[in-house]
Parts: sequence; C-alpha cells; structure tokens
Amino acid sequence: MGRPLTPGAKLGPYELIAPLGEGGMGEVWKARDPRLDRLVAIKTSKRQFSERFDREARAVAALNHPNICQIYDVGPDYLVMELIDGEPIKGPLSEDRAIEYAAQILDALDAAHKKNIIHRDLKPANILLTKQGIKLLDFGLAKHSPGALKATDETLTKALTGAGEIVGTLQYMSPEQLQAKDADVRSDIFSFGCVLYELLTGKRAFTGDSAASVIAAILEREPAPIQANETLSRVLKRCLAKDPDDRFQSARDLKYNLTFTAPPTKPNKQNRWLVAALATAIPASAVATWLLKPAPEHPVLQVEINPPPGYRFLPDRPALSPDGKRIAFRARKGSAPPAIWVRDLATGVSSQVPNTEQSTLNVWTPDSTALTSDLLISREIKSSQFGRRAARLYLGKRFRSG
Repeated sequence: MGRPLTPGAKLGPYELIAPLGEGGMGEVWKARDPRLDRLVAIKTSKRQFSERFDREARAVAALNHPNICQIYDVGPDYLVMELIDGEPIKGPLSEDRAIEYAAQILDALDAAHKKNIIHRDLKPANILLTKQGIKLLDFGLAKHSPGALKATDETLTKALTGAGEIVGTLQYMSPEQLQAKDADVRSDIFSFGCVLYELLTGKRAFTGDSAASVIAAILEREPAPIQANETLSRVLKRCLAKDPDDRFQSARDLKYNLTFTAPPTKPNKQNRWLVAALATAIPASAVATWLLKPAPEHPVLQVEINPPPGYRFLPDRPALSPDGKRIAFRARKGSAPPAIWVRDLATGVSSQVPNTEQSTLNVWTPDSTALTSDLLISREIKSSQFGRRAARLYLGKRFRSG
C-alpha cells in the first residue's frame, strides 16, 4: 500500500474499521461494505497486487466449501474476504475432539485437491476454530498444479540461512519440498500430519534450535511418539512418512481411516453399548432366538461399541449378526435423519450403509448376509466393507428364504 491505513479510511467502497493483524505481505482489516451492510475482512498487499495475492484470489475463488474462507471481491491491491469470528486452532485436545476437527480440515483439503489446488501452507495459524466449525484460510501459497520448490527460490534461500521464512512455513513442510522435488497433494497430507500431531500433543512434530536443525529433523528423524490409541498412532505415522508413496494418497482416504479411530468415551445411555458375544462363531440362527438362550458356557468377549465421531446412537436395540462377526445399529448426526451403520467386530471399523435414512432396524438373516427393514429400497454393500464376501441389505420387505 502506498499510504498508511487508518480507521475510517476507504478502500474502494469499503470502510476500514479496525486492524486485525499484520504480516510480511500486508495487513488485515475489519471493514464494512456499505452496499450490503455487512462486515468483511480486507487483506492488503504491501506490493501492488503481488503474485501471492493473485494466487490466493484465484485459488479461493475456485472453491466453495463451508470449511474454506470465502472471497467476496478483489481490488487493485487488496482482497475482500469473509470475516471469520474464530481463533487459530491449538492443542492439546482430546483424541475425539482432535479427530472431529481434523475431519473438517480434511474435507476442506479434499475440496481444494479436487480442483487441483495444493495449499502448501497448512498450519494451525491458518486454521480457525469458530462456533460453526473449522475454517481453512490463506491460500496465498497455493498452486494449481504440482510443482517443485527450487533451491534457488529467494524464500528458500533465506530460510536455509536463517534470514527469513521458507514457503509453507518451515516446521510444517514436507521432505520433498525441502529437497526441491515435486510437491503434490501428498505434501499437504504431510503438513496435515504435523497439524494433527500438534492438536494431540500441544507440541510441534519437528523442532530445532535453527532452521537447519528443523530441516534435518523433517528429513531424517521421527517425531516423539504420542500417547494415543494404536490405530490413531498408525494413521499419524503414515501421514508423516518421509516418502510420499508411503503416505495416504488423498485427503478423502485419510479421513476415512481417521474417523474410525475415535477413542472410547465415558459410558452413558446415549453413546455406548456393551455387547457380549461368543468368542466362537454363533450357529446360524435368528438373533432373537440367540438373545433368548441361557447364558453360554463358552468364553464371552466383551466389546465396547462407540458411535462414529460426531454421531449419537438411537435408543433402539442394536442387531448382532448370527455369526457374531458384525453388529448393526442406527446413529444420527445433529438433526440429520438417522442411518444404519454396520461395525465389523474383528477390525473395529464402522461403515454407514447408503440410503438407509429413516429406515428401521430389525434382525439379520440366518446366514448373516442381510438385514431386514421397512424402507422400500434394496442396495448392494461393497465387499470391501465386510470382508471378501459381498452382502446384500434387503430393505422394503421381510426376508424370506426360498
């Protein structure tokens, strides 16, 4: 900007109210749009519409997602954006809360990646926590296609000598970016792993006394182990793999694995069942018959069933498959219609059955391959959800053999 900004000044039609922050590229102001009588955030540039601002405008304008900050207008040297009432996300958080927020971050990344937009600066400071959920912002370093960061880049050179910042913020950068190799969506996966580590521990995954020591940690060392359930620890370790081929290959795939790692919560009538199932396979018979049998003499396996993250159980009885391998239940998120879920007791993975909103849950068929319900739909369930054998969910009529 050519002149100092002050409250009451105008940028185009926008009236500046108060400064919100300042960085190396410019300032951020709270402002008012008198034409629509709404508050906005205005991001200014210290250089006449810098290349970074141009990238951010193009990247955010291509995205429309509830977890991504919206852009409203572009001026000659400023961006007009959604004014977000929130604070940068920070840890340590409980595992279930960290997973809840992480899933929203991944939703935003998935939307960007589908548009071939790589964020390249994913860090807690660019992730705001609001009453409505997560908002991802600052796409100023985004690229529309994979590309390497060259060792001759001014920002990289400054970072390596301790004189400035590296593109993407040093502590959250992937090994391939530091090595001037191709950086694609999997670099965002690595940065996300750094963010998740920080949400769980309250500490950075990679630290050092200098830029050089931080770079060495990212390239050569593993972060300190976290105190978390084994499944979550494995997911985090895969995010932070040095080789991008060893990481999750998409934000969507990562979210699928992450959202089934929620830890047990304190028991209550609304969010936990204690299921007693025979350690040996139950003979093929109706679940109702099994439930009426006397207590078995066989060893009993107790399994704690928790709702998927963000969901709550409905009060109706869950349905255990006759072979004792799966359990079906109904759960809902907020005010959305409830749906049927099936949990594999061996793997602990719960999968939502598509198009089962408002359906009622009854019993399994004797061969454990189907459920009965009142919804007038029938749908195949992918075999990958329930092992090698595909199962069919019969809806709309009671199951009858023959």
